[in-house]
Amino acid sequence: MSTVIVSRAPPSNNANNKRASPSPRSSASLSSSSKRKLSVSSGPSDQSGNRAVARKTVPGAASSAHESHGNSSTMKSNGTANGNSTASPKSDGKFSSGVGIMSGINVDRGLVPQAIGCVHVKQLLSSPSQELALKSYRQAVRVALELRDRTTDISAFQVRRCRTCNELLTTTFMCLQCPSVGCKKSKHAEAHSRDVGHIFGIDSRSGNIYCFACKDYVYNYTLEKIRGEREDLLEAKKLKKRHQMTSELSPDDKQLVELNSKAPPCQAGLRGFQNMGSTCFMSVILQSLIHNPIIRNDFLSGSHDSKRCQRENCLGCRIDEIFTEFFTSPTTTGYGPALLLTTSWKTQRSLAGYSEQDAHEFLQFILDQLHATSDAKSSSDVDYCGCIVHRTFCGQLQSDIVCPNCRNVTVTIDPLMDLSLELRDRKLDASRILGLQQCLEKFTSPEKLETKYMCSFCSTRQEVTKQLTIKRLPLVLSIQLKRFEHALKSNKIDDHVPFPMQLDMTPYTTNSRSKKRYVYELFGVVCHQGKINTGHYTCSMKNREGLWFNFDDAVVTLSSEKQVLKSRAYLLFYIIKELS
Repeated sequence: MSTVIVSRAPPSNNANNKRASPSPRSSASLSSSSKRKLSVSSGPSDQSGNRAVARKTVPGAASSAHESHGNSSTMKSNGTANGNSTASPKSDGKFSSGVGIMSGINVDRGLVPQAIGCVHVKQLLSSPSQELALKSYRQAVRVALELRDRTTDISAFQVRRCRTCNELLTTTFMCLQCPSVGCKKSKHAEAHSRDVGHIFGIDSRSGNIYCFACKDYVYNYTLEKIRGEREDLLEAKKLKKRHQMTSELSPDDKQLVELNSKAPPCQAGLRGFQNMGSTCFMSVILQSLIHNPIIRNDFLSGSHDSKRCQRENCLGCRIDEIFTEFFTSPTTTGYGPALLLTTSWKTQRSLAGYSEQDAHEFLQFILDQLHATSDAKSSSDVDYCGCIVHRTFCGQLQSDIVCPNCRNVTVTIDPLMDLSLELRDRKLDASRILGLQQCLEKFTSPEKLETKYMCSFCSTRQEVTKQLTIKRLPLVLSIQLKRFEHALKSNKIDDHVPFPMQLDMTPYTTNSRSKKRYVYELFGVVCHQGKINTGHYTCSMKNREGLWFNFDDAVVTLSSEKQVLKSRAYLLFYIIKELS
């Protein structure tokens, strides 16, 4: 339904690195192109007369799939003219579930690697299954490289998913000898190799071969030539498509595109808001929307065009103008949201004036307005609403009421836009402040209702038990920690409430025993400093590169995970880590 953008760190440019990473466009890569040639040393030959391929460090040319996680791997050279390894993908991108291509080949993982490269690959290349292996490798490289450039079809990436832990975002290896896929992060690929003896894996992001016996990436002339030719073909297709798109434009359209197009600045989205008179509550909520990947991508894709919208006092137009300004202007000075402020006053009279407002209430207000002014197909039934607000924040909350007399369960399902959690357990120890997970446990634990409930099944009034669980989780989970208490007297809880960077919501769902885990990652924290009636809001947000920044109105400073976890949070924003 929506795509989560994952930022990838830029490649390292360390010229002193003594280990050359397997690069899809490395200067050591081979293809039919005359631009890529293999440098051969004049060193000693092996017993078969093959000379060793010279190792050469290529700074900054590491495979993006590995350098994005800080890995640097040596490519072992092999002077053999033929070679290959890979699981055989079908034409639809899925790997065959039949016998592996290496059935009948007995590769000895106990062989000692020689100086010329991987002896295990050399043994594979001299086997009768060489042609079948080359054919399968071509198909696997096609799958890996085509998926690398695909950004829309989430289901197409399932071939990369680890079969053990469902890891998808980091490096995974496709087994050459069977349809298994394992991750590098949790060493499931290595465990598979150790348990079943399948020693060759194919990097699902780059198509490079990894030997688990040598514990390294291996290099071979023929394999790299196949991969290089496939890369050249994909590049040619992209250039042709780009040329067709530009050639279809008329001269007037081309001029219009050139005059109205500009590259986003490198610090796009990293900007504060001017305080226009107790408007800090507004600034922190706007920052949470700007740093929300799903909301950001929706507005930047032009889902709401403020230049064409004819609505009067449209909050969607004001938000669209802010996104345009933040992601196109190179300035870093604070932005004054004057139009958004006046439009909010006209739309909601209670916001008029310069008195301090509650940030959580403003979040609810602005989400309601974005729903009302959405250009997408909206519906009063949130389960069928196509607006970006409900596609991002809406889940389902299930209420189960159990009658102790007849054991009948009355189930009610309501929309869930955010969670408001009590910080005290008044039944056990009202003075003790709970952590986030404890708050969620308390929220979803069964409780006895004080008033008697009329059971519709047995027609008697009973002291029933009620339990709340989350039936359907949203893509973005918004959590309010109820720091402001209004009992006999108003009070603010100013204690630190522990919360994690990654939150597993599975135990709090209706199907809590499911093997599938619903893990969320923190990307935004809103804090309130001061007393209950007066104070100041600040926030910490994670940008697209994974760095944390603190926003205090117009002042933006670099922060860290450690500082964020120490903050006294009022609002927490989590995004789903993995889409199924």
